[in-house]
Amino acid sequence: MEVKILDGSANNETTGAFYPDILPIEPGDTITWVNEDSVTHSVTSGVPKAPEYSGLFFKTGEIDAKKSGTVEITDLEGRFAFYYFCEIHPWMTGKIVISTAPESQPDTALPIVIGHTTYHKGQDVAVTGKVADDYAKIRYQILVYDQSKLVDSIEGHFNDDATLDETVRTDKLDGAKYTLKLVYGLPTQIASTIFDLKDAPERKIPGWIKTEAKMWSSNVISDGEFIETIQYLSKENIISSQMQNGQKVIPGWIKTNASWWTDDLISDTEFASALEYLVNAGIIQI
Repeated sequence: MEVKILDGSANNETTGAFYPDILPIEPGDTITWVNEDSVTHSVTSGVPKAPEYSGLFFKTGEIDAKKSGTVEITDLEGRFAFYYFCEIHPWMTGKIVISTAPESQPDTALPIVIGHTTYHKGQDVAVTGKVADDYAKIRYQILVYDQSKLVDSIEGHFNDDATLDETVRTDKLDGAKYTLKLVYGLPTQIASTIFDLKDAPERKIPGWIKTEAKMWSSNVISDGEFIETIQYLSKENIISSQMQNGQKVIPGWIKTNASWWTDDLISDTEFASALEYLVNAGIIQI
């Protein structure tokens, strides 16, 4: 598992030194601190106020700028978490939480839910859930891992009713199996789920729609008429739509996109993805 030592973290006025500042691990994981700062750091277990206990469980030694240090934590028996800090800059602190410890298991059956187990690149992953009411309004993090590498993260606060509603974008992710980890609360609670991301399939749009798009981009047919074309694409599952009935409004810039497509400057897949994004983002509604 990887933790970044953030650039500028040696400045004691900087908020946030390690990312993620709370790292969920499982037995057998190793932890690597990657120093993105311009100065040397040294990570050790413990808390700055009790130096006599520092390094009791792990210690990286000095990590030069742009280098990394790795440790394996083997003494997990009966433990829930480890605090750590930088010996050189003791205001830099972080925490490691053992995901399998009973204390880290959420007290709500399904605190994090996604709609599917398999997605195609470019499809948004809608993340919802509900935690115990005591956690309403508190901060959480959703960490996205490709195996052990942190590739994305979202920070937010639970709603007044202790629910969450987030979206993970996949357009910049590679095809792989991903783990989402929801981290929140004190003591730290960790919930996780897994999804597969596959490369986007090649999509073919019927030829007659190009004529419709050309007429629309040239203002020969109205927005409402072109919406009916998009509805057809959704009905035939050429684009994926989660939106329901709404106003038939299309922003003007998408006409340029349609014109490029009719002139074969972009592919069917690229144009279908653009329409799909506009629909699912609520920019246009069908």
